[in-house]
Amino acid sequence: MTTARSEIAVYLRERRESAGLTRAELSRKAGISDALIQKIEQGTRQPTAVALGALFQALDVPTVFREHAATLLQPELASFGGEITPPQPYELEFLRDLPHPACYQTLPAVDLVAANDAYLRAFPGLEVGDVIIEWMLLDPRAREVMADWERDAHFMVYGFWYMAPAIHSPERIAAIIERCSAAPEWERFWSAEVPPIATDLERRPTRVRSPETGELINYHIQVFKFEMPQRPWWIYSLVPVN
Repeated sequence: MTTARSEIAVYLRERRESAGLTRAELSRKAGISDALIQKIEQGTRQPTAVALGALFQALDVPTVFREHAATLLQPELASFGGEITPPQPYELEFLRDLPHPACYQTLPAVDLVAANDAYLRAFPGLEVGDVIIEWMLLDPRAREVMADWERDAHFMVYGFWYMAPAIHSPERIAAIIERCSAAPEWERFWSAEVPPIATDLERRPTRVRSPETGELINYHIQVFKFEMPQRPWWIYSLVPVN
């Protein structure tokens, strides 16, 4: 059975190897002993919050993965998972009033809980209740509107591989994999970590082609989680780059 310690161990080792770093090089970069890194990567030592933070910083780990690691180590504080409850009327009104594409979605399967009209226009074929990772891989329109489809789809698959076991039931994971495996790229995406440059979601725009005009629009991605009241879904929004 996968444990929090072993899941973090596998991720850190693969992240380090993908970055082309030896343990000694990561040790110098993170300010953590080579011996401790080895124990963490072997799953024989659970990292402290300080050590994990230093390793994540040195390896430039995306924020969403850092959040997931915290969820694994302190599940009682988790903001991932949980029953998907429908948004309240005021929450839907808030979403509708946002001027740019926005939705409520879960991680990592990315269930589309609610969306405003701008979002549904930007991503044709997606409907509330759909699983976005399945649309991304199986709907040909995703490849048309996502200018960097290969990179973005690979990142989504990798996020599902890394985060799903601690959140979803084995049955749901198997069902999503069965459907997504119809995509020719599935095996390649599933078996290889995305290069570090492709995980830089916080500093690079995502490029979406308007299905109506064909115009290529650069968007900043903004993701917010609910603190009060807590919700099992997040706000995902796209803001045009000036």
